[in-house]
Amino acid sequence: ATWFEWPPRLTLGMTSVFHFYRAASLHASSKLTSLQQPPTASEWCYNIEHEGTLSSEDQDRLKELLSETFEPEKFGKASFLQGFVLEVGPRQQFTSAWSTNAVSICRSCGLKSVVRIERSERYQVQDQAAADALAPLVHDRMTEMVYPSGIQTFASGAKPVPWSEVDVLRDGKVALEKFSAGNGLGFDAFDLEYYTNLFVNDLKRNPTTVECFDLAQGNSEHSRHWFFGGKLVVDGKPVEKTLFQLVKEPFKKHPGNSVIAFKDNSSALRGFSFQSL
Repeated sequence: ATWFEWPPRLTLGMTSVFHFYRAASLHASSKLTSLQQPPTASEWCYNIEHEGTLSSEDQDRLKELLSETFEPEKFGKASFLQGFVLEVGPRQQFTSAWSTNAVSICRSCGLKSVVRIERSERYQVQDQAAADALAPLVHDRMTEMVYPSGIQTFASGAKPVPWSEVDVLRDGKVALEKFSAGNGLGFDAFDLEYYTNLFVNDLKRNPTTVECFDLAQGNSEHSRHWFFGGKLVVDGKPVEKTLFQLVKEPFKKHPGNSVIAFKDNSSALRGFSFQSL
């Protein structure tokens, strides 16, 4: 899950990234030990973005928060790994839920200069080939990435791609099909026919790349629920309820402590009072 802090914290001036390391047993997972060249050691790396300079007192307080109480010798400012290291961690574009909680705790402890803390995984491997085989097993490409040189900054450095036109007036449906395949838009046969006809015959112009991305998102199953909200036919016989109605039925009959459900991707449970850290 990805969380956004509100109200947003304004970061003024320059920030730096400080690192702490903590020895771990991530490499002992059964799915990794079966590899031809399994990792031989592993550790967590705490990547701490902060404003100004972290005083020795601040560093000691961070150490108390992040280290293992019963194994202090397995925590420090230097890595416990040697040789070739594979590092994977959260993508820089969005602050993780783990970081949001960690920063909140830091502020409650008086560490006001800490802006973000992300935890990455580091594996000691034999060579690049072993790292390439290991990487797909230890990170989710949607929310995480490989860091060949570790996390030195949280600035992504990404630059917006200039928009352009998809030339359906010249190449017809093939142009849309090629753009969809190359950018993962997922246009099916109906989409390709409909959008080609819309722009060629009705609007009489080419769609922009921005419009194509917008159409792919706005008319996707995720947004429109064409299949889940459509008529359901099983073995040639129409079913009285749609898939979505079937999914919602248990909630309608037994709402329990659910306050909100199926409301524009929102839901809420009736909670209880507690004291926040």
